[in-house]
Amino acid sequence: MEVTSVSRRYASALFDFAGEQHAKDEVRADCAGIAALYDASREFSDFALNPTIPPAEAEKTIVALFEATAHPVTLRFLRFLVARNRLAELRAICEVFEEMTCEEQEIIKVSITAAHELTEQQLDAMLAKLREQYQKTIEADVQVDRSLIGGFKIRVGDHIRDFSLLSKLDQFEQSVIRA
Repeated sequence: MEVTSVSRRYASALFDFAGEQHAKDEVRADCAGIAALYDASREFSDFALNPTIPPAEAEKTIVALFEATAHPVTLRFLRFLVARNRLAELRAICEVFEEMTCEEQEIIKVSITAAHELTEQQLDAMLAKLREQYQKTIEADVQVDRSLIGGFKIRVGDHIRDFSLLSKLDQFEQSVIRA
């Protein structure tokens, strides 16, 4: 999925409209759900990317999928995308909307990968340290990767801090090879 200037413009329009309607949080939740559906369902992503589906049929499908669960602002925007034949931009629009919301609300998304399940105390301590460092709200996605052997990795944007035992062993191996 590529973020284009078109998807940025549409995301900006959605962001502004959701703000006017006091529905940014609801639309953010809808966008997260749509992005998850897009990533999990090949059928949905193929549908969104297919420009040959007639607009009337695409709108019926969108309404059937989202009318019961999506906020009216989101549903109206999805119908607008169908009318403009821009449904292919949907995944990128959701991503940009999320970025804009996080920036406005001073939220940083962090990915923590640990070798073992973190206790609540360990996670709280990590998040407190990150809040202190960045002076922003932290939203963490925590995963377990046993191949790390011990320790953890923290990813913030494009930056990765690797505190894993696997990384330390690799560094030690490289220093022995160079010696």
